[in-house]
Parts: sequence; C-alpha cells; structure tokens
Amino acid sequence: MTLALPLAAATPQAPDAIAAALVAVALVVVVAQLLGALAERWHQPRVIGEIVGGILLGPSLLGAVAPGLEAQLFGAGVRSQLNLLGQLGLVLFMFLVGLELNPRLLQGRIPLASRITAVGVLLPLVLGAGLALALEAWQPQLLPGDRSLAGALFLGTAMAITAFPVLARILRDRGLMAQPLGALAITVAALDDVLAWLLLAVVVAFSRAGLAWGALASLLGTALWALVLLVGLRPVRRWLEARYRAGHELGPLLQALLFGGALLSGAVTDWLGVHLIFGAFLWGLAMPRYEPLRRRLELRLEAVVLQLLLPLFFAVSGLNTRLGSLDSPALVAAGLLVLVVAVAGKFAGTWAMARLSGVPGREAQALGWLMNTRGLTELVVLNVGLGLGVISDELFTIGVLMALVTTAMAGPLLGRLGYGHARVREGSLRAAAVPATPPERL
Repeated sequence: MTLALPLAAATPQAPDAIAAALVAVALVVVVAQLLGALAERWHQPRVIGEIVGGILLGPSLLGAVAPGLEAQLFGAGVRSQLNLLGQLGLVLFMFLVGLELNPRLLQGRIPLASRITAVGVLLPLVLGAGLALALEAWQPQLLPGDRSLAGALFLGTAMAITAFPVLARILRDRGLMAQPLGALAITVAALDDVLAWLLLAVVVAFSRAGLAWGALASLLGTALWALVLLVGLRPVRRWLEARYRAGHELGPLLQALLFGGALLSGAVTDWLGVHLIFGAFLWGLAMPRYEPLRRRLELRLEAVVLQLLLPLFFAVSGLNTRLGSLDSPALVAAGLLVLVVAVAGKFAGTWAMARLSGVPGREAQALGWLMNTRGLTELVVLNVGLGLGVISDELFTIGVLMALVTTAMAGPLLGRLGYGHARVREGSLRAAAVPATPPERL
C-alpha cells in the first residue's frame, strides 16, 4: 500500500515529462539547424548560428517576450534532461576533437609554431587574469567573493584559447589549407588547442581543490591516466589498425566498446577531480591515427553528436545567457573591456611573435585574427567555470558574447587582407588535395 500511492501519483506525470523533453529537443535541434544554415549563407561558421539559436530560446529573447511559454518549454525538469544530453554530446564531441588532432600537422613547423603559441597564449592569459582582478574591485558581482582567484584564472583561460575546429573550417572554406599561411595557422591552432585543455585542467583542479597542493594530486592522477591511455593502449591501437587494414569491419560490439570507453574515460578524470571532458579528449588521442579508420569512427558519431546532442549543449548555454542581466552602463562597459582585452591580447601576442620570427606582415596579421576565433571551445570553458561557481551569470553572458564576436569577425577581417571567398574558387583544386577537416566541426 505504501508503494502504490507514490507510484500512482507519479505514473501519470511521467509521459507528460517525457513528451515535454521531446518537444524541447525537437525545437532546439530545428532552430539550431535553421540558424546554422543561415550563418553559413552569410559566410560565417555554423557554430555562430547554433549558439545564437540557444540564446534566442533562453531568457534573453523567448523569456523576455513570452516568459510563460519559455517556462513551459524549458522548465526545471526539462532543463535537467537537456543538460544531461548536452553533457553527453560534449563528451562525445571532445572524443572527436582528440580523434581529429593529427600529429602529422606538427611535423617540420614545431619550432616556429611553438614560439607563436607560447606568446599567443601567455599574453592574453596574463591580461585576462589581471583584468578579472581589476573587475573584482570595480564590479564585484562579476566574480564570487570567495573564488575570485579561480575566476580570474578562468577568465584568463577563456581569453587565451583558440577553437581549433572552427579555425580549420575557416581555412578550408577559404582554400588556405594548402597554402603556407594555412599550414602554419593549423599547426599553431593545434598546439593552442592542446595547451588550452592542459591549462583548463590545471585551472579546474585548482578551483575544485582550492589550493595548489590540493590540485597537484588531481593533475598527477590525470597525467597517470593519460600515460595509461597513450602508452598502455598502444598494442590495442596497433591491433585495431592492423585489423582494419586487413579488411575487417569494426563490428557493433567493438564500436560500442570504443565509444563507451570515451564515456568511462571521462568518468575517470571527473573522479580524479579535473573534468570529464579531459578523459574523453585523451581517449580520442589514444585512438589509431590511420586515416580511413579514424574517418569511420568519426562518421559513426558525427551526425548524432553534431546535429542532435551538441545543439542541446548550446541550448543549455543559451538558457544560462541573460543579456538582460547587463542592465547598467558599468556592466556594459565591463563587457566591452573584456572584449577589447581578449581581442588585443590574442592578436598582439600572435602577431608580434610571428613578425619577430620572420613571418611577413600580411600573414602575421591574418594569423592574429585567426587565433582569435574561439567558437565552442569558449563555451566549454565558460560552462565549466559557471558550473564550479567561480564566475557569475553576468560574466558568463559577457564571455558568450565575446565568443560570438571574436568568431564572427575572423572571416570579414581575413577578407580585408585579401583572403576572401574568391580565393576558395581559385584554390579549390589545391585545397581538395589536402585531407579535409570533417565538415561539421565547431
């Protein structure tokens, strides 16, 4: 009798909750695809439209125009389910990022690219952390009082990153992948990507532990796990490649084990005190580098991850983005200051070291603007910081706007330097000879 009452009360609500979640998922996916296609028509990366779609469905537009409808579509129960699915998409996306990162891109260009990367990451990191500490004194609501140092590190990291996938897409769309600029840019971006994830791991470990010594145990555990995956799994990696070269397809069970391994690896790094995205990224790096096998694994996941699950991550980010929270001239000024420092720090560091290393002026400028593309990578950093409580909703909103602006401006600025879409037609045959980046990477 005691069991029958709660079951009877809960059973009628379960179908309604499931139906509400399905309606929300369908709406998010359709809006994301529509705005993503619209962004592409305007010669912008697809991720721009998908992020904007998430913002429009949140409190910034739908919640302001029809708050009752937004509450009905994206209530607390639905948000929790969207968040779970979005986190699943994020983990699998990070697996794809690690899988796509090709060490051959780095061959022959490491010395020059590493110098540019070091300064291009360090300068905005220092400027961002310093700006955060200044903002704490000026607008203390932007950074929670007891976590200000962790918030400063997160803001510095957000300013230092480059979105390797969206940059690769821009280079391919403009026919630059086969040109010296494209080769150098993709190498610098790859190093930036690896350094950014390592940096974020350090910042997350510090934020969770609160002390440098407490973070050391998490980082050492993660380093040990990386060693297990990247070195200990070499025999398995060689066996997979040999099996595929011999004409054996990857069966459903083997594919499930590989994809499930990404989830379990994410759980391991989360348990170690870093974040689940790092485990998935490391699992992707541990996969075979044999191109046909790599593409097979990517094709098995791309449609579901990039067209269904990842837009849900954008939707959750949009629900956390409240443009109305920037309701004072001081907060608007703080947002503009964050944008200026982010753009100037990344551009100046990259451009200056490129010029000092002998890169011609026009190419050095193009490299500086390309390294400013932040895309989805920025959203990952911001969501991690918001989830840990080290940045406020207002600073999260400022960061999302910064990600949109810095990603959207790369194309027009490259066009002004002469790297416009006309070059895509001229260089399409040369670009076709270069292994293509998977089409929907963000």
